[in-house]
Amino acid sequence: MNRTSLPESLGIEKFEIVRDEDAIRIAHNWLAAFCPSRTSFKGIFRFKTYMWDIMDCDLQNEEATQEYNKHEAPKYIIMEDCFGQDEKIVYVVSQKPTSNEHLQDFHIFPKNLAWSMAFTHEDGWIGPKFSKHNSYEKLNKKNNKAVEAMRRNYV
Repeated sequence: MNRTSLPESLGIEKFEIVRDEDAIRIAHNWLAAFCPSRTSFKGIFRFKTYMWDIMDCDLQNEEATQEYNKHEAPKYIIMEDCFGQDEKIVYVVSQKPTSNEHLQDFHIFPKNLAWSMAFTHEDGWIGPKFSKHNSYEKLNKKNNKAVEAMRRNYV
């Protein structure tokens, strides 16, 4: 089956695919940070059940989008909401998705998990949802410093 990857469907051409055990580790770290009531993705099925529906959430809808737009990181992870259903993969990108015009269910977060944005097929009603890590201040400060260092190196 030759289907379009999640980043490509979001208009992102350059991405790295992380597979199998490395992807599982990333997904479980995300799960521990943003869905601590769950220990696995078992029972999450595309178009039937959703991780974004049970994840901890700080902001929703327009407030979530505004907060998301303020955040930057050197790299981002894109993960399908139903992680592992088809393949155990996540994507690493430098370009942060800016919209969800196809109303897909996915999560975007920096590599250090400072925050997470859940885009949903119900964006504008229930989503998107923005969540902060318990150590958000410290982690986000590291992201900001890394982004500033990258900018200084490009000047």
